[in-house]
Amino acid sequence: MDEEEFDALMKSPPFDTRDVAHWEAKRRAAARLVMTLGSALWGRTSEDLERQMIAAHPEIPAGFDLADFRKLLQWTAQMSSAVMVAQRRGFSPSMLSSPTIFIGGKLFTAWEARCEIVRRAIDYSEEH
Repeated sequence: MDEEEFDALMKSPPFDTRDVAHWEAKRRAAARLVMTLGSALWGRTSEDLERQMIAAHPEIPAGFDLADFRKLLQWTAQMSSAVMVAQRRGFSPSMLSSPTIFIGGKLFTAWEARCEIVRRAIDYSEEH
């Protein structure tokens, strides 16, 4: 089977440089969204995370929609899972180690707290 036969079977247009550029632009936009929204929602310190966790609802940064929060939740959940897997395997560089946060009788890692904050922000946004 040659390349043309394969492409005909797949019934999709060939993948070219423009596709790569488009994919890379989408990846960069998603990374900017995560960094901007995540930073605005979580703050920079564990105290900022604690403040968001104990609030009746997280302070919602302006300029973002529900889809943005859902993308952030997906990324944050993936990061939280990756960190837990890495730690179970004994891999714990400084970026993986984070303070735990004790809120309402529950213990959260920083990544678990971030997931919870985003989830609560989504819930609040859907209700209001």
